[in-house]
Amino acid sequence: MNNRTVAIILVAALIAALATAVFWYHQYESLSATRAQFVFGELRPIATLLSDNQGLIQELQSDPFGEKGSGILETYLAKIRRDGVVKHADMKQRLDQLAENNSAIVTLIKAYAPHAKTAVFTTEADKFRNYASAWRDRWNSVMELFMAGGTYPASEIPLPGSFAQAVQAEIAAAR
Repeated sequence: MNNRTVAIILVAALIAALATAVFWYHQYESLSATRAQFVFGELRPIATLLSDNQGLIQELQSDPFGEKGSGILETYLAKIRRDGVVKHADMKQRLDQLAENNSAIVTLIKAYAPHAKTAVFTTEADKFRNYASAWRDRWNSVMELFMAGGTYPASEIPLPGSFAQAVQAEIAAAR
């Protein structure tokens, strides 16, 4: 081989290496943009809604809404039975917001679930979906129980406490 052939081969190899590097960098940037879209499109809104829910729950468990020894929905049912529905419209508004937030969180979980990076997120997301479904069913039955004079079972549906931490871990893993 002469020097010219070697030079042509080296230039071709260099061009191929540069093209491969550019292609790899483009794919890396595309993947990073997709991850950022998931974080900002689904995970951050989930975290925000969970934070809003926590504030609503704390508000509903304290004065003037909460009553010692009763869950949120049990308290609302007792209050509207005692004082009438109209007098507790502000409490109903907060309960409606809680139900809407739960629905939005479930929708975001369904959109994000196929892309989950951690097993903890998947497990905790399933727990939250079950919680949100059961809570929605209880909330939707308030007026029926009110009209029938019934009451809720003594136990309230526990909020899965680890879901917020699972969301934060998933945000960290998605970066």
